[in-house]
Amino acid sequence: MNVTRNVVTDLLPVYFAGEASGDTKVLVEDYFRQDPDFERIARSAATPLETLRDTATLRPDAEREKHDLENIRCGLQRRKWLFAVALSFTFAPLAFVFKNGHIAWMMVRDAPWDAAFYWIFATLFWFYYLARLSRRTGSLVFAIFLTLLPLRYALHHFFPSAPGLTNNIGEVAVLWITAAILWFQYFRLRRR
Repeated sequence: MNVTRNVVTDLLPVYFAGEASGDTKVLVEDYFRQDPDFERIARSAATPLETLRDTATLRPDAEREKHDLENIRCGLQRRKWLFAVALSFTFAPLAFVFKNGHIAWMMVRDAPWDAAFYWIFATLFWFYYLARLSRRTGSLVFAIFLTLLPLRYALHHFFPSAPGLTNNIGEVAVLWITAAILWFQYFRLRRR
């Protein structure tokens, strides 16, 4: 049987890995005796494979692996909450009250400024959810947004007849406290 160099070349990985059958070993060694130059080239090419086989496999550090898995879990949890909040703010303006066989109150119809307010929040949360921003960038965007949002209430002092613009100090306080927490988180993440 006439064995070509291509056939032997195909068998070399199995031969050098030590996984070849006895007949394959005999075939390759016979070819090496017939062509010593090819044997020299093949053995020099197999040297990197031998050194790779002899090196120990790198095992990840257990603490590092645990930290990475915890970060992934927290990221997935955060995305789940972002989706839920974005969906809530999207559908909240469509809320209605049903009394005595007809719709008594609907936010979009009866309080359009409040509905617009909710949809602005929904847009922000959908942007953050879909853009996959880093935690630090998301904190910055939300902090700026929540810092500027209470200006809507300040407009009531200049335009008292504007519909839906009420002077509700409680809502303003909640928004600014939330903004302060986000600013704190942004600068804390910056130091890491």
